Amino acid sequence: MSMNALEDMFEHKLRQQYYAETQLVDELDHMARMADNEQLSDGMAEHRDETRDHVSRLETVFDEIGSTPAPIEDAVVDGLHEERIELDKSIDDAGMRDMGYMTAGMMTERVEMTAYEGLELMADRIGYGSEVMDPLSANREEEKSAFRELEAMSESSEMRSFWDRITPS
Repeated sequence: MSMNALEDMFEHKLRQQYYAETQLVDELDHMARMADNEQLSDGMAEHRDETRDHVSRLETVFDEIGSTPAPIEDAVVDGLHEERIELDKSIDDAGMRDMGYMTAGMMTERVEMTAYEGLELMADRIGYGSEVMDPLSANREEEKSAFRELEAMSESSEMRSFWDRITPS
C-alpha cells in the first residue's frame, strides 16, 4: 500500500490497530486464565470483552471510510506477545507472573492509547466526522480506564503484600 496521502497513512494505522485489537483478544484471554490473582484475572477477562467491542468499533470505522478490515501486522504487538510467552516460560512463581502480566498490560494500554490518539489526530485533520471520531474516542477512553484500573491494582493491598515478599529488607 502506497502512503502518499494522510488518508493512506490513516488507513494503514487503522489496519495496524485492528491487528493489535484482534491479537489482544487472545492475549487477554490467556492472561485471564493464567493469572493467579482473582482481581487481575477478572480485570483481564473484562478488558478482553471490551477489546472485542474495540474490534467491532474499528470495523465500523472501516465501513465509514469505505474500506474493509484487513489487518497489517504490528511489530510492537508481536513483541508484546513474545514477551508474554517468555514470562510464561521463565516464571514459576504465580505472584511474579501476575506482576509480569500487570506490567505488560500497563505497557500495552499505553501503546494503545497512543495509537488511538494518533488515529484521532489524523481523522480530525482529514475531516472525518463523528461516525469515525466517536468509535476511536470510545476505544481510547476504555484503554485509559483499563490503564487506570491496572495502576490502582498495582497499589492494592494484595500487590503490596507481594512487593513485601519479593523485596529484600
